[in-house]
Amino acid sequence: MGVNSAVKGTLVSFLVGITELNIDTSEIVDIKKGKSSPSYPDVIPKQMVVKVEKKTLESREVNFLVKFCPPGIIIVEASVDLEDILGVHVFDIKRSLLIECRTILWEYHCDPYFDEEYSVHCVSDYRGDPEDIISEHEESIAGLLKTERIPLDEEEIHATLKFNIKYSKDDITIVEWDGAFVFDPRGDFASNIELFEIANLQLLKLRVLEHELENRLEKAARLLQETTLRRIPWLSSREIRYSMREIIQIRTESILEFAATERNINLIGDWYSARLFDLTTKKLHLEAWRTNINQTLDALEDIYSMISEKFSMSFSTTLEFIIAFGWFALLVGYFLLFFLELVYKK
Repeated sequence: MGVNSAVKGTLVSFLVGITELNIDTSEIVDIKKGKSSPSYPDVIPKQMVVKVEKKTLESREVNFLVKFCPPGIIIVEASVDLEDILGVHVFDIKRSLLIECRTILWEYHCDPYFDEEYSVHCVSDYRGDPEDIISEHEESIAGLLKTERIPLDEEEIHATLKFNIKYSKDDITIVEWDGAFVFDPRGDFASNIELFEIANLQLLKLRVLEHELENRLEKAARLLQETTLRRIPWLSSREIRYSMREIIQIRTESILEFAATERNINLIGDWYSARLFDLTTKKLHLEAWRTNINQTLDALEDIYSMISEKFSMSFSTTLEFIIAFGWFALLVGYFLLFFLELVYKK
């Protein structure tokens, strides 16, 4: 390829959203893998086809695929063939695809405040080592990966392109936070895209969970303040016990859910899929998200422990006060009876 030569490819942009709808579909997405992998059943979460349609956007035919991944996950995927997948016009095309994907996503009542978007640039029309193409167009590739129109510094370009993985001599996948480039002359893109979707699905769930925990943290802080000022603090005991059970349940469910996906994918061991998924999760900083969530859960447990301790101390003090008041009332009663007895004798 000569300098500034066009590179044909397919742009695949997708959005992952969360819905409370129960989607009725049974057609499983059949992804044929070109790379060798062990035959473990149900290693990758199943995706089911909800709708397939074609639309015309900016005079280009775009294929849309809506998928459902139980429980409650909708994936809207848009793909379009481009004569030059490295041109500056790709920024606008990508934006148009994501806008239309988001419109479709809202049809399934997905939360408009929580979704994850990602774009995969697929290139198969080449021969030889794809690193030759990358060297020739490294600035354009890095810019598209970062969705950045301004010229990037050479060091930033190299830092972006170094997050890659190879399987054969003539393929390479470069992973970034906002998107990926997949070079494969055999056109084996679907399995890679599936792994990108699973990683973004996990990121979305972590974001939603962190948001819920932040709200609970604010609520717990208010409850601690109210408990401190409340004259009869034991009225909140039921709320405290319920919140503590919720925290334990959230921690348990989050550990089980995310560990299940990683455990299944880790069954593949050092195979290409496991290594690509590991690279993607590192680029999306999923481990950092989990660490933040665990820290928030720890903070919640500490706050509710303080509330519970304050409740126990207050309840004990109040109980002692009630006992003392009871003894006082009993003594008053005895004095009253003694006084009445004296009056009666007179």
